[in-house]
Amino acid sequence: MNTLFPHAAYEEDQRYARTILTLHVLSRGFTTGATISLLTATASTLLSQPRTWATFGRKALISSSRGAIIGLLASDLALTARMWGREEIEWQSRAWRLQENRGQSEADKWVTASEVLGVAAVVVAARTGRLPAGLGSKRVPAMATAVVGAAGLGSVVGTAEYVVWRHGIKRGKWPEVAESVKTGVESAEKGMGVKSTS
Repeated sequence: MNTLFPHAAYEEDQRYARTILTLHVLSRGFTTGATISLLTATASTLLSQPRTWATFGRKALISSSRGAIIGLLASDLALTARMWGREEIEWQSRAWRLQENRGQSEADKWVTASEVLGVAAVVVAARTGRLPAGLGSKRVPAMATAVVGAAGLGSVVGTAEYVVWRHGIKRGKWPEVAESVKTGVESAEKGMGVKSTS
């Protein structure tokens, strides 16, 4: 969100608070719905015959598109119920804390990039005739199901990538924080007369 909206120095100065909070909640609802539906698609594929990647791909796109939309609508209702009648400063406070949270900002970048890649992959698959059959229905065109499903799957993959990157590879640490901790430990050791082992 930091790349889309300005981040104020103080909570009470945060602009676009309602937009920031709404986009955040809808985005997380979209991802949550897609995640739950991916689990159901996996279980459905394992219980059905034949168990092929093509079957799983079709079920994953259909389930993800439905789950993402349901998650989006559910998160909208939850936000409305939670924030109904709240003062502007409460919106600003929540939006400001979201903007201040580096982990949220980094997760947003991973999720958005993966959603874009997912949609791009579906567009390429459609142009080359490689979309799975049976995605559409009388009310929903196959391409709409594929695009929303791919964005949902992309958001799930982006979230997983962020978790692996930040909490696995980087062990949850930010470079300057790790350096300041190391400097603080070295200073404490010198003050106590302990020789550093590093």
